[in-house]
Amino acid sequence: MTRLNLYYDTRCGLCTAMVRWLSVQRQLLPLLCLPKTEGVDDLVVTADTGEMWRGDSAWLMAIWALDEYRDLSYKLGTPSLLPFARQAFVTLSANRGLLSQWLGLKTDEDIAARLRNVPMQECKL
Repeated sequence: MTRLNLYYDTRCGLCTAMVRWLSVQRQLLPLLCLPKTEGVDDLVVTADTGEMWRGDSAWLMAIWALDEYRDLSYKLGTPSLLPFARQAFVTLSANRGLLSQWLGLKTDEDIAARLRNVPMQECKL
């Protein structure tokens, strides 16, 4: 498997937000996000090997393709958590700022922006 195709509904707010979020994540496996065709009622992910996932499994595969979330995808792939893969994806993508804050994770840009606001004191020798 060298690539995943993700078919999404361009009229769905969650799907379009997900595509934007996926586009800025580091991907272990390239994700090509494509508008869905008629007759597809949920998220669909296909691999270049011919495998296909729908619904909760498709959301799980989208997370699996991402560097920071692959380990989480294995946890969510268990029978008791798989039905919540969509909710986990929504939580990750919609609350990434809050989750990062809770976990103390900052990007270099975030740290630099905060440091720009620290007043400089003159050195007095």
